[in-house]
Amino acid sequence: MTLIPVEYHGVHVVGPEHFTCVLLRWAEQNRIVPVWIGPLAAAELDARDNGFSPRRPGSSELLLDVINRSSGGVAAINIISHFEGVFIASIVLSDGEEIDARPSDAFLLARALEMEIQVEEDVLNQASFFMADDIAEEYFGLRFGDEVEAASASGDAQADADFEQMMRSLGMSEADFGGEDDTDVTKDDNGEKDV
Repeated sequence: MTLIPVEYHGVHVVGPEHFTCVLLRWAEQNRIVPVWIGPLAAAELDARDNGFSPRRPGSSELLLDVINRSSGGVAAINIISHFEGVFIASIVLSDGEEIDARPSDAFLLARALEMEIQVEEDVLNQASFFMADDIAEEYFGLRFGDEVEAASASGDAQADADFEQMMRSLGMSEADFGGEDDTDVTKDDNGEKDV
């Protein structure tokens, strides 16, 4: 079994039916996994994500307290199976024992413990799909590509620096690639601007 860490991107309401799902992102493949959860679990998870803290222990706090007292804590939170739209989660205890769980309960524990969620690679291959960055931003308010684009054009800063150095050694500069505003201006053979 190969487990891959995924990014948690919160609870979202989808479509005119107002179905609720948690969006997970397989970053290295830029693929999204929607995990559909019930409206009550979605409301609790969304409230927790937005800083709500109950006065008395809820079911997730109770479960966490029992786990900590009996086994020494949680080692991992995984999504291990997917069949006909139903996901199966597993809470792995410090002693290696695994507890079967609903994904919504696993997400609540992961958020409470600030732990990453891992998904079995076969599940990712079956249940994930590519979503263009503009669609993710338009429908879900999610932006994924900014950190890569800000760091480098290709995603590999060293390769970009090597390419820039090679182009400069050939006598090219930023201006040769449209770095100057040359609207309605062309250069003649001597490099003089003609209007």
